[in-house]
Amino acid sequence: MRRVLLLLLAGLLGAVGLMQVAPPPAGAPDFGSPTTDDPGGGAVASPSAWYCPWVEAGDIVDSDVIVVSEPTVDVGLTLLHPISNEVPEFFETELVGPGAVAISTGGVLRVGESPAVVEISNGPAAVASMQYADKFISADQCIVSVPKIWYLPGGSTRTGTITQLRLFNPFADDAEVTITAYSEFGIDLVAELDGFDVAGRSWTTIDLEPYLPFRDELALTVTATRGLVIPALVRSDERGEAMWPGTGPAETWDFPIVTAGGLEPFITVMSAGDDDIVVTVDIITPEGAIRNAREITIESSVPGVIPLADLAAPPFGVRVRASSPIGASVIAVVPTADPDEVDGEVPPVDETTTTLDGTTTSVPDVAFVTGLAGTVGLARPASEWFVPLDTLPDAETTMWILNAGLEPVSVVYEPLGELEYVLGEPVVVAAESILGVPVEVGIGYFGYRVVADGPVTVAWTIHGQRGVALVAGIAVQ
Repeated sequence: MRRVLLLLLAGLLGAVGLMQVAPPPAGAPDFGSPTTDDPGGGAVASPSAWYCPWVEAGDIVDSDVIVVSEPTVDVGLTLLHPISNEVPEFFETELVGPGAVAISTGGVLRVGESPAVVEISNGPAAVASMQYADKFISADQCIVSVPKIWYLPGGSTRTGTITQLRLFNPFADDAEVTITAYSEFGIDLVAELDGFDVAGRSWTTIDLEPYLPFRDELALTVTATRGLVIPALVRSDERGEAMWPGTGPAETWDFPIVTAGGLEPFITVMSAGDDDIVVTVDIITPEGAIRNAREITIESSVPGVIPLADLAAPPFGVRVRASSPIGASVIAVVPTADPDEVDGEVPPVDETTTTLDGTTTSVPDVAFVTGLAGTVGLARPASEWFVPLDTLPDAETTMWILNAGLEPVSVVYEPLGELEYVLGEPVVVAAESILGVPVEVGIGYFGYRVVADGPVTVAWTIHGQRGVALVAGIAVQ
C-alpha cells in the first residue's frame, strides 16, 4: 500500500516537482540557535536541540523518536504540523539518567509527515528516529549541528526508484538554498533548484525524478545562501525505504556494518573538491581486516559507486579512505540476480554474530522479501558513543562496534532504558575487527552507552519481514 501511495505521489508531483508546506503562525515555539561547526556532530555536554527531518505518523506509518542521556534531563518534543497556520504540537517528559526513552510520535500528533525538534536541557545526550509500517523500516540519527553546505550521495531515479529530498527549516527565519546535482552524466544544473526558498518553521519535499529522470546514480550538495536547513535523502522502491541525513566532507569514513538481511551493499561517494580523488576501501570482519580490498578513482563531477558484496561474506564493516575530502554513504539493496534463487524465493541467510561472552553463533535470517537500507558514515572514531535504538517484535536488532586500529580495545556497553541494568564486564574487540551485540526484543531498552579504552565506531541494524535499517551511532564529544 505504501509503495502504491508513493508512486501515485510521484505522478502527482511530476507536474510541479515539489510539495511546499506553509509555515505555522508566528507564535510557534522558539527552537533555539543551532551550532554550525561540526556537520552531523556528536552529543555535547550542554543543552542541545536535535532536528529530525523525516518523521511521520498516520494510518499506515508509525514513528519513534529515541532519546538517550547521561544525566537526568527534561525532553521537549515539537512536531511541526502539515496544515498551514496550525501551531506545532509540543510534548514534554523527564528522562532519568543515565537512561533512554522511545517517544511514539503518533501518540502526540498523527497527521502524516511532521518533522521533529527535540530539545534537551542538559547533556551529553543524543537522538535518533525510526519510521515503520508492515512492509518497511527506515531510521537514522537526528542532527545537532547545522552547516552551510551538506553532502548527500546515494540517490537514484532509475526506473522503479524514487528519490526525494527533504529540506527542513525549523528556524524562524526563511532560508534560501542552492541544490547542485551530480550523476553519471556529470554536474546536472537545474535552474528551478538554484535559489530555492524554504519558509521558516516549515519543510519542503522535492521529488527529484521530474528534474533529473533516469539517473542511475545521483548525489547532491545543498548550500544555504540565506538561513539554514537540515536536509535528508529518502530513497524508496517497491521493496522498501531508506532515509539518511546529509553530512560534511571528510577524508576517512567508517561504516561499522554495511549490510543485513541478505541485502547487497554499495558505498557511494562524491568529491568535495575540483580534482579527481583516489578512494580506497578496507573491509573489517569479525575475523580481521582485508586492507586495500578495492580502489577506484572518481572525478570531481561524477559520483562513485563501490560494490562490496564480492569482497567478503557478511557481516562486515568498511573503512573508506580518500586522497581528498569526500561525502560518503552506504546503500544496501535487494540483489538483482541471485544465483541461489529457486522458484522466485530467496533461501534464508545465516548471519554470524559474535555475542557478549565471545562465542560465535549462527542466527537464521528470515527469507528476504523486502528491503532497502542506507546510512551515513562516521568521520571520526571516538572512545565514547551513544546508540539510540529501537526494537520490533518480528525483527533482529544488533549493535555493531568497529575497531579499525592495530591494537585490541576493551569496551564496556551499558543498556539504557526503562529497566535497571547492572553493568557487565568489559569485552575485547580485537584489532581490525567488528563485534556484534544482539539486542533483546521487548525488554525496555532504547539505547546503549559505549565506553572504550581506544578509538572505535558504532552503529546498529534492524531487519526482518518489514525490511532493513542501518543506523549510525553518535559520538560523545
